[in-house]
Amino acid sequence: MTTSIAVTALRKRHIWLEALPDTVSIPALEARQRPAAVKPIEDATLDDIAFAMLGAEAEFNAVGDRLHALRKLYNMARQAGALGADRAVDAISEGGR
Repeated sequence: MTTSIAVTALRKRHIWLEALPDTVSIPALEARQRPAAVKPIEDATLDDIAFAMLGAEAEFNAVGDRLHALRKLYNMARQAGALGADRAVDAISEGGR
C-alpha cells in the first residue's frame, strides 16, 4: 500500500478525516527564518502536524475576528436605524453624534 493510497483509505475509513489536507504548511518559527515548509501529509511528523495546527489556528482566529467585527458593525448599524441599502459606516457615524 503506497502512502497516497493509505491517506485515501484513512479518509474513507474515518469520516472525521475526510477534510484531512493533502499537504501541511509548517510556519517558520521566527520571521528571520526561511519561509514556511510544505510537506505531503503522508510525510508529516507529529511535530510537523503540531506546527501546522498552530498556523491553521492563527488563520481560524483571524477569520473569526473578521466575522465578529462584521457582525458588530452590522448590529451597530441596525441599532442606529440603518436599513438594507444604507451604508453601515455612515449610519454608525451619523448615529454616534
